[in-house]
Amino acid sequence: MTTMKVEGGCHCGMVRFEAYVDGPEVEVLDCDCDICRMTGYLHLIVPDSKFRLTEGQRDTATYRFGTGRARHIFCTQCGIKSFYRPRSHPEGISIHWHCLDEGHGLTAKVVKFDGVYPA
Repeated sequence: MTTMKVEGGCHCGMVRFEAYVDGPEVEVLDCDCDICRMTGYLHLIVPDSKFRLTEGQRDTATYRFGTGRARHIFCTQCGIKSFYRPRSHPEGISIHWHCLDEGHGLTAKVVKFDGVYPA
């Protein structure tokens, strides 16, 4: 494995991030909770220490629901959630696979993830 720097962000470009991941093959979680299922979110989980928001700190809004533990972070301009703090991995950041810049060099192994929480 090699540590690789990846970059990405939202649709309009106001929110940008960089992260360091061990690749080139990574595990991407396909969560079945309602918000992930409805948005097609694929989770690339990285530790806090390997993630940095490079632009847009003031251009985000946070949404919470259910248990309130997850912090869903959206660009206030275009509405895209390119990363967030997941309930399932509270010490990490979930990066949306589809929000990585093209040419990142990673290959994804998609793994089903049971994210439905009890009512």
